[in-house]
Order: sequence, then structure tokens, then C-alpha cells
Amino acid sequence: MAFEQQALSADVSKELAETLELVVDAIVESLGFEVVVVNLVDERDDSMFVAAVRGPDDVRELLLNRRQGRAGWQQLVDQSEAWGRLRFLDHATATADPDDIFSWRPDTPVVDEPDAWHPDDALFALLVGSDGRHLGMLSVDVPSDGKRPGPITRRALEAFAVTASLAIQQATLASERAVLVRHFEAVFENSPVAIAVLDDQRRFVRVNDAYSRFLGRSRADLVGCDLLEAAHPDDRSGADTATPGHPVEQRYLLPDGTVVWGRLHLAPLADEQGGGSMAQIEDVTDRKAAEESLVRQAHFDALTGLANRFESVRRLEGALAARGRARGSVAVLFCDLDRLKLVNDAHGHAVGDAYLREVSRRLAESVRDGDVVGRLSGDEFVVIAPNILNRADAAQLADRIVAQVRRPLRLAGLDFTPSLSIGISLDEGAVVSADELLAHADAAMYRAKLEERGSWYLYEASSGSSPADLLRLRHDVAHALEHEEFVLHYQPIVALDDGRTVGHEALLRWQHPVQGLLAPGQFLDVVLDSEYETPVTDWVLDRACRDAAARPAGQRRVSVNVSSVQVGRRDLPKVVAAALRRARLDPSELVLELTEDRLLAREDGDRLLQRLRDLGVVLAVDDFGTGYAGLSYLERFDAVGMLKLDRSFISSLGTRPASRHIVSSVVGLARDCGLQLVAEGVETREQARLLVECGVQLAQGYLFGRPAPLVPVPAVPAQPVPVALPVPASPV
Repeated sequence: MAFEQQALSADVSKELAETLELVVDAIVESLGFEVVVVNLVDERDDSMFVAAVRGPDDVRELLLNRRQGRAGWQQLVDQSEAWGRLRFLDHATATADPDDIFSWRPDTPVVDEPDAWHPDDALFALLVGSDGRHLGMLSVDVPSDGKRPGPITRRALEAFAVTASLAIQQATLASERAVLVRHFEAVFENSPVAIAVLDDQRRFVRVNDAYSRFLGRSRADLVGCDLLEAAHPDDRSGADTATPGHPVEQRYLLPDGTVVWGRLHLAPLADEQGGGSMAQIEDVTDRKAAEESLVRQAHFDALTGLANRFESVRRLEGALAARGRARGSVAVLFCDLDRLKLVNDAHGHAVGDAYLREVSRRLAESVRDGDVVGRLSGDEFVVIAPNILNRADAAQLADRIVAQVRRPLRLAGLDFTPSLSIGISLDEGAVVSADELLAHADAAMYRAKLEERGSWYLYEASSGSSPADLLRLRHDVAHALEHEEFVLHYQPIVALDDGRTVGHEALLRWQHPVQGLLAPGQFLDVVLDSEYETPVTDWVLDRACRDAAARPAGQRRVSVNVSSVQVGRRDLPKVVAAALRRARLDPSELVLELTEDRLLAREDGDRLLQRLRDLGVVLAVDDFGTGYAGLSYLERFDAVGMLKLDRSFISSLGTRPASRHIVSSVVGLARDCGLQLVAEGVETREQARLLVECGVQLAQGYLFGRPAPLVPVPAVPAQPVPVALPVPASPV
């Protein structure tokens, strides 16, 4: 941008000097810069001079009142990068300092980090009047944390630049007052400042063009109107309190519906005909927007517009403090957005952000008037609901939220079904703090997540140690690894033609020192949601390979479940290869079972699987037929070598004809695709017989054995299961 000519004299008034000193002092104290400099334009010799400096004494002595050419500043502006309303000059791209503009280089070390502040970096703001005139420069240097300022600091600096600009503009008007006395008519008509003459009843007698433009109304329309009529209807009481020397900031409603902010000044006018006053309005719309932005940043989440953690806790404390004046209880609903990381990893953070915004909108739409919705962290939300009548009332609200959020969502050509896991806590008249209510709701949410994602759980104070125990269980995982509390149980996989055991599936158990033997449903999600998922996975792979190698030939094949998060590890092929090498187990004896409903969301899923298949291991799709992926899963991933048909299809064999057709179809699909097929959950001889008729060769389930610790296995084949015998009365 080219500099415009301006009319500020080189003589700085005492008021302006004091104001600029306050501005630079405030920037240093609140934003953490060591040096702040204000340059003003002197149009008499087309130069700029330093009017205010905050920094060490030697810097003030060097820079204060120093003059520099405006052309040099223009060159710096042309070289700099726009940071909003600020300009940043990167030391790496800037040319030589024109006209020795800065003439001082801070004695700070050079740090080789991307966001580190370099001694030759420069950050400044153009000080511009409301009419676009260039008034000067505000520059800062030496941030206390040694880093380039972030967005919040920049916006605050922009606000200070607006303040400095207004101060300079006011000084300009003050310096022209003497001219106004002599040439009032000419100045009145041409002033960029909105000016109007009022009579004793504060009716407009005359208005200038600037006043007319600010209000968006013609002069003829304004003359004769009351001053209050120009203000926003909700702010007219404030306008009525404006008196000379006591300006009022208020809103103005324009004819097109636009709302602007103005700072109304009144000055008395007295002549031989009587009194009256002069009204002057400064347009402070931008400053008000900057102030509002700072307030929103302090209290609201930038992405979703919801209350942030600070504001949410403040609202909760207020609701608890006011509950004595209202009926019912205060409920806290701690909401966790399920699988957000999967969305971000698979589709990028732009889609993830849009996903978050839409979930936030749905969440806000599902609550009652007076409820507060906040975002606590990346995927965590909170609903603060005062005046909850009872637990059923809280449950009804949770049901509505779950249903509203779960509606199908389409973003960027992709289909999603979002879900929230919710924990509910109520004060129920007890003296409880905001932190305690949040902690109880968090614990209950974790219990809901373990039981079923996309559900809710109500915290119970009397028997409510369970959620807290689950949280403690999360911290016990490290102890379990260190003290070898994890164990593997094995369920046999058999050949249906002769009952031979051909392999086993390794299933994780936890021999907890206090709670006893824990099944996966009691702790597995605890592991998967912790930083110990990787070490536990590595341990399972190593132990399963060692145990398999100890079995007789023909029974060494072992299946291990691996999450999609673990498949995405760069080092997983090395970990698998090392486990096979240590156990001296042939890679073809290891089966890695993958869940159908997660890996497909990864764009790099086929590459990740191929890395493992290249080792020679077998990749199996677990619970085939129950996930959303369907046949597209097999179409995309050529590395898959086995399907494990979900138990839900087996349980209805013999009772639902469709189940038999489905099993036969899957057998044909597996055969045509060259895939092995294992039927899971076989519990009766009749099911086994029907599977043989459908062409299934391998199966596992309670009919052949429950999961059990490793025991010596006989070298001879087990007795075949007599699949043709009558169906037993109950499952084995």
C-alpha cells in the first residue's frame, strides 16, 4: 500500500504524548515485548519521527525524536508479509535496512527454531485514521518468550494499533480547533470526522457529509430529528446521558440494518443567539469488533463457538450457586465424541474440523433453553443443565442428544454416523463442587464408553465406585506390564471333517491382583484408550508366537487380534518379524485378525496391510459381515487371506433359513477369492453339521473348547466332533 499524505503537525501535544506513552507501556506490560516504538508522520518534510519509546534506557536515548524517511518505511512495507492488519518482516527475506530505519539491533541470541524470533525480524502496524490516512507506525521487538507472536497476541496488538490511531486522530482534531474557529464553515463541510450542530433540544440543525455517511442517511433526512433517533433503539438511553466532556460509546442502526459503533462527543456552543452544542462521532466499529474478538477468545472455543473450558466451569459454578433459588438439580453431561481421531487420520483435519462443527451444532440444538454447551478439549464436550427435575429428566436429555448427534452426516462427499458417549452426574441437593461434578460425569462417560460407544451412563454415588475404579484401572496397566499380570488364553480352531485342532486364537486376560481374572470386556478398552496399547500389543505378539512354537506340528497356527491403530505403526512389521524370529515360528503360522469396521477408513490401509503380508503372515478379517465395510473391504485389500464369519450368522443356523443361505454365499465368496474361512461361535453339533453341509471346513466355539490357559497338547489328533448326532438340548 502506498502512503497517503496527512495533516499531522510535527508538534506533538502533551495529551498525545501521554497517551502514546500509555499505549507503549500497556503493550510491554500485557503482550510481553521488551521494546515498543511509535513513529508519527510529519507532512511538512515528508518524514517520520519517533514520538514514543518503551524499552531500556539506551534504546530510548537512541531512538526518541529520531527522524526517518517515509520512503524507507514504504520499502519495508513492500517487503513485509501481511499478518492481518499487521506487517511482518522476516530476516530471511528482507533486503538491507533502507535509510537505517531501525538503526538498532537487539542483543539477543539467534535460535535455530522455526517459530523463534530472530534479532533481525520486524513486526509493525500502520497507524491509520478512520478516513484511511496514514498517521504513523507502531513497531515491537524482543518478545519475552523468544518466539514469534501467536494469533491472540497479534489481534491484541492490532487493537492497540487502533487505539494509537484514534489517539493520534484525536490529536489531529485538537490541533485544528483554532482553525475551526476561523474557518468553521469550510472545515465543517470537508472534515472526515462526523460533525453535527444541535440546538438546545438536541435536534439536528446541520450535519456534515461524514455524519451523513456514518448514519447512512441524507442531510435533509437528519435535520430536525432528535439526536436520540439516530442511535440504536436499545442504546438510546445511553445517548441521552451524553454530556460535554463525557463521551458515550453506543450502537447506531443504519437504514439497511447494519449496526455500527460510534463514540459520541458533545461540545457546548454559545453565541449571542443562545446555546446549543456540537456533536462528533468517532467510528469505533473496528475497535469494538477487536475487543469483542478478544472477549470471545477468552471465553469461547474458536472452532465451534461453544463455551470453552474456562467459561463452562464458570457457568457450572454459577448454576450451583443459584440452585437454591431454583427447583431441581444441576446435571452435568460429559460427552466424548467417539472415534474423532479416526476421522482426522483418514480424511484430514479439514474434514475433522467440519465434523466437529456439525456435531457441535447438533449438540447445541438438542439441549433445552437455558442449558449451556461447552467444548472442553478436542473431542470432549459438556452440557450444563440446571433445573433437572430427576434422573429420568437427565436421561431423557441424554437420549435426545445421542439421537440428534447420531443422524447420518455427509461431508466432502463422505458419509459418517457420529456418536457421543455420555456420562451424567447430578448434584441432587448435595453440596458438591463444579470439579467434583465434572469428575463424576467424566468417570461415568468412561463407563459408558466401555459398555457401548454411543450410549450414556448415570453416575451412582452409593455404588458409584465402579467408574472411579475404571479410571484407576487405566493407571494400573503399566503395573500389569511390569509385573507380568497379563496372560493369554487360547481357544482351539478345528477342522470340521475330523475334529483335528489346527490352531488357536490368543485371547488376552488380566490377572489383576485385587479384582482377580478380568475378561477383555472389563479392561480392553482401557488399554486401547491408553498410551500402553502399543506395549501390550507387542507383548501379546511375542507371547503368542512363543506359545505357538511350543505346540506340536500341525497345531502351531495362532491368531492374534490387532487394532487398526496398531496396523498403522511404522515399526509393526519389524515387531512382528522379531517376535517370529525369537520364537522360531514360521510366518505362515501367525494370523493377524483385523476388525472390519475401522481399517477401511484409512486411505493408506492397503499399503499398511501389504507391509505385513510381505512377511508371510496371514491377514484375517474378524467378525466378517457385521461391519459397515461389506464386500468393498475384500475388493480393496488384496493382502487379506482369511475371513472369520461372525457368530451372529452361526447362532441362527437351523432356525432362520436366510442364515444358511448367507453362510453358503460367504463360503462361495471365500472359495472364489481364494480365502480361508473360519466360522466363529459354534456351540451345538447341529450348527457344526449344517456348516459342513454349507462347505465350511474350519470352525471355533464352545463346542470345541472354551478359552483356557496354555496346557501341554497331545501329539495325536483330538477325537472328531460327531456332527451328525442329534442336536443336544443345550449348548456345550
